[in-house]
Amino acid sequence: MKIKIHHFFDIIRDFGIAKEFNPHPYKHSYHKVAEIVWQHPETEVEIVVGADHVCMGCIHLVETSCNDIITHRKDFTLKEEFNNYLDSRIIEVCEIDVSKKYSFKSLLQFSEEYVENMKFIYEGNDIAHTAKRKENVQKGLKIYSAKVL
Repeated sequence: MKIKIHHFFDIIRDFGIAKEFNPHPYKHSYHKVAEIVWQHPETEVEIVVGADHVCMGCIHLVETSCNDIITHRKDFTLKEEFNNYLDSRIIEVCEIDVSKKYSFKSLLQFSEEYVENMKFIYEGNDIAHTAKRKENVQKGLKIYSAKVL
């Protein structure tokens, strides 16, 4: 399975908000991957920058590229460019070796570095939104860690 590192942390964030994941109107596989993260933390994954397992089935996935747009920033229009930017920053800050495979459980080793550097990673996003994301990621980490560790 391939996963973008920001998708993993999005799922962890959402564990801090709710435990139920429903299909999205975009028809992507986020809810299915979240269930695997929760039920099968030993699942091995490859960290990628680009389309991943979450993107599968999405109405915005054209071949291997996302054609969705974002409006919350002035420096990015294409969601794919923004997400690739985020993933590259997270990989760099957390010193993730993309040539290795990780279990979902083992990805928790990067959570402290991720949380400590969220202002840098999400620089340019609304500060209050980033603060709320951090709060929910921390809640989700507590819940998920208690389950898998």
